[in-house]
Amino acid sequence: MYSKHIFIFSIIVWLALFAQVGSKNFELDVISYHLTIEPDIGKKYIRGTVVIKFQIETNANTVVFKSGNLSIDKVTGDNVISFKNRNGNVTIKLSDREKKENELTIDYHGNPTTGLLFDSDSEQAFTVYSTSQWMICNDAPGDKALFHLNITVPADQDCIASGELVNRSRKKSKIQYSYQQQYESPTYTYGFAIGNFNLVEEKSGDVLLRYYSREYTNNQLKTIFQETPKIISFFEEKSGVKYYQSTYSQILIGAHYQEMSGYSTLKDSYGKLVLKDSTESNLISHELAHQWWGNRVTCKNWNHFWLNEAMATYMSAAYNQHRFGEKKYQSDIDSYYNVYKAIKKRGNDKPLVFANWSNPTSDDRNLVYFKGAYVLHLLREKLGDEVFWKAIKLYTTKYFGKSVETIDFQNAFEESSGVELDDFFNAWVYKS
Repeated sequence: MYSKHIFIFSIIVWLALFAQVGSKNFELDVISYHLTIEPDIGKKYIRGTVVIKFQIETNANTVVFKSGNLSIDKVTGDNVISFKNRNGNVTIKLSDREKKENELTIDYHGNPTTGLLFDSDSEQAFTVYSTSQWMICNDAPGDKALFHLNITVPADQDCIASGELVNRSRKKSKIQYSYQQQYESPTYTYGFAIGNFNLVEEKSGDVLLRYYSREYTNNQLKTIFQETPKIISFFEEKSGVKYYQSTYSQILIGAHYQEMSGYSTLKDSYGKLVLKDSTESNLISHELAHQWWGNRVTCKNWNHFWLNEAMATYMSAAYNQHRFGEKKYQSDIDSYYNVYKAIKKRGNDKPLVFANWSNPTSDDRNLVYFKGAYVLHLLREKLGDEVFWKAIKLYTTKYFGKSVETIDFQNAFEESSGVELDDFFNAWVYKS
């Protein structure tokens, strides 16, 4: 049942991701986004203003950001001459500059159909990947930036967002929530969810855990997410890095799954699966794993995306082994291998490091999840438990907060183990 469920999950995720793949604005380094927005659920509409601080070479006379299907009302800044918004890109012409640092302000509006999903019947809205469909940004995963969000919603609705809540102010019949993210992360981890929810809170060490749903009771929420504190402790131990925010939220909403910075969204119906079988916590642990592997240790570009997804997929199996035993772990590994074997039988096997991720197939998407996780299992078998987990810890601590390529992963394992791994990586990662 888990295998079938995760198949659907991976396909949905990558249909959403396809729209945001690959800004090639490599010389651009965004420092921070300061976003002020007000979504309208009834009209499925958003209006916003984003202040972007960035660095770019002084001889660059243009800068390009992704704009999805949004309409640009105005672009202002000391060095802005003009702008054009075409084919999902806003190209801004800049005057001559003496410094790399720059700042501009973009006012925009639109009716997103992806990236930001509206449900007027349940009076909910939430983001899922494709950040450029609701916020002007550079969507390259290696370009991490600070994020500050001011979002205004009706006073009778809750708002959960990336970062930590720093202010909540009443404005007549509305409330403005202010969230601040004190560390850099890629734009695909930015997001928010608004609506009316049941809420359960509990402490796990210094972390406040929050569980949200419109459909499930408080007792059901406690049962669905009962593994969360144990999962956090397990990942902290294996990574060597403590969970780094004061809160972590999980929201059962809509029909999508995604990790965001400091929270995750999970498909509404997934709660029923966990209530039926408490060991079916793979997606809870998968999204939680991304708080370490993906959100903070991030692939530098999508060609190395397996570093995000294979790690999260494998770590969910590793948690199952720790919590539920060897039989559960082996069942996960078998399901990963069966997906890979079917792809290989169709003649669609590829290296895990892709030459080009601009138009991935469903088999390509499943390779980075399931072949990747199976390869990590093989690497653990090759090195043994003690050396494998020592290498995971070195890799995570060495590159925490940074962007990585596969060679960084290989080097960390070779440094930690003292074993030369060229043959293994050539056979399983760089070649098919």
